Amino acid sequence: MKLTPEIRVLHRGPDMVGEGPIWHPERRELLWVDIPAHMLHRTPLEGGEPRSVTFDIPPAALALDMAGEVIVAAGTGWYRLDDGGGLTVLAAPPGPTGGWRMNDGCTDRDGRLWTGRIEEPRGSGVEGHLYRLDGAGATPVVGGLRTQNGLAVSLDGTTLYLSDSHPEVNVIWAFDLDRATGALSNRRVFHEPRAGRADGAAIDAEDCYWFAEIDAGRLVRLAPDGRVVATVDLPVSRPTKLTFAGPDLRTICVTSMSILPEGSDPAGEPLAGALLAFDVETAGALPTPVTVLPGQG
Repeated sequence: MKLTPEIRVLHRGPDMVGEGPIWHPERRELLWVDIPAHMLHRTPLEGGEPRSVTFDIPPAALALDMAGEVIVAAGTGWYRLDDGGGLTVLAAPPGPTGGWRMNDGCTDRDGRLWTGRIEEPRGSGVEGHLYRLDGAGATPVVGGLRTQNGLAVSLDGTTLYLSDSHPEVNVIWAFDLDRATGALSNRRVFHEPRAGRADGAAIDAEDCYWFAEIDAGRLVRLAPDGRVVATVDLPVSRPTKLTFAGPDLRTICVTSMSILPEGSDPAGEPLAGALLAFDVETAGALPTPVTVLPGQG
């Protein structure tokens, strides 16, 4: 089913690579990043000029802890954002210290933080990994990834979703997630996009998995069995990730890229890199705050 909501522009940008949107319920604002610009933005749902900070390293994924403070996966580690816009190191994963950066992330229903890494600069030869961050520190869990994306966790906390949006892979997997230990097992194909590639994702209150289908210019809603149940066409060809926002979590906010494929005409896509929003009937599922960090639990 194709949905046709009224789409509004919260921030025209343009972001080079807008990513990582999250809703802050207490502050009633949306936060997201522009990775190559090294910027974090925040704005109310009414839109307007965002408040922004710039870092020395590229931010990618965002999460909130129990106190409402912002956790940032950036560069090659995890950080806490302070009130002045500075970053305090929380942890760094084992392995190579260069040739890659953090990418997409999410929390599970037990407060662990999951984040993947991707090769950067391209051609550096560093393999992509998925990490689990908890009281035991940073643990590599899934290797062999090209362009890690699509992290989300089912409502009951027992299924973790992960995609690889590299054109030569382009698949979304599901894993069984052991809530007690954080171990993953039973990797299987959940969905294979046909029109575009599987980028960032979120779960709604009916346990459906929404993902941004980059290069297809749309969002896709999947049932828990992987069937397409709805799509939403967007006025941008490269949406990157969505989140549910607002007091009732019935507003979907979508980041996008202004960096277009070689040969594209930017004049033909004036909203590329904008932050977009539209309303839906089914609310989203509020992500669990990060509750366990290294040295805790």
